[in-house]
Amino acid sequence: MGLKRIGASTALLFAAALPALADQGSLAGRIERRLDKAGITAQGDIRVITQGDRAVLDGAVLTVRAQREAEKAARKETKHVDNRLRVVPERDRSDKQLLDDVRKSILRSPNYGVFDSVGAKVEDGVLFLDGSVRRGYTRNDIVDRVAKVEGLRGLRDQIAVQGVSTFDDRLRREIYFQVYGERFTHFASPANPPVRIVVDRGRVTLTGSVPSNVDRVMIGHIARNTSAFKVDNRIEVDSEREKEARANP
Repeated sequence: MGLKRIGASTALLFAAALPALADQGSLAGRIERRLDKAGITAQGDIRVITQGDRAVLDGAVLTVRAQREAEKAARKETKHVDNRLRVVPERDRSDKQLLDDVRKSILRSPNYGVFDSVGAKVEDGVLFLDGSVRRGYTRNDIVDRVAKVEGLRGLRDQIAVQGVSTFDDRLRREIYFQVYGERFTHFASPANPPVRIVVDRGRVTLTGSVPSNVDRVMIGHIARNTSAFKVDNRIEVDSEREKEARANP
């Protein structure tokens, strides 16, 4: 009798443990463990809903970074992730304050150079990034940095990565040395070059800001006298940019 009672009890305990073991091994359970291990669970209220190999992240977090990190963690378990997490910052900040911090974060990236040009705007707390960079890791670094800006409610990344070719590399060097050579040495600024030279599949886009319209026209002329297929001169004049900034404080 004693042996029978022990066997029955063991069977009941094992049966009771089955749902827990199943939960731990389920897709939702694995994602939840990753979120917890990464410290993301403590940054908001996250619910993981799964159906087959599809996972939905629902709830709210404090930062855009937490929103993005939660999705990265979930994608380590499944490629099919629907990120519905809302970002609810602890404090409200104006779009101008956010944009100023975003621009500073972009310029702090050690990978962001003269052949990269990223634009940013903030609307109702949501950051929109566009432009073009030479390397994919530059885009990743910039997006990771701006995601840390406190107060953002969302991030939309549309930064393009330029094509790779020896022709484009030659074109970059040719324009760079003519723009930043003897004629325009006063423009040299490693941290934040005033003129950025974007080259993609033989097409050149010039961005930035220079002291005068004469400088703007001259740099555009330099680029057009190369083997570039097309040149889009978007360089602004400092006085015009300052006037626009005053009109849109």
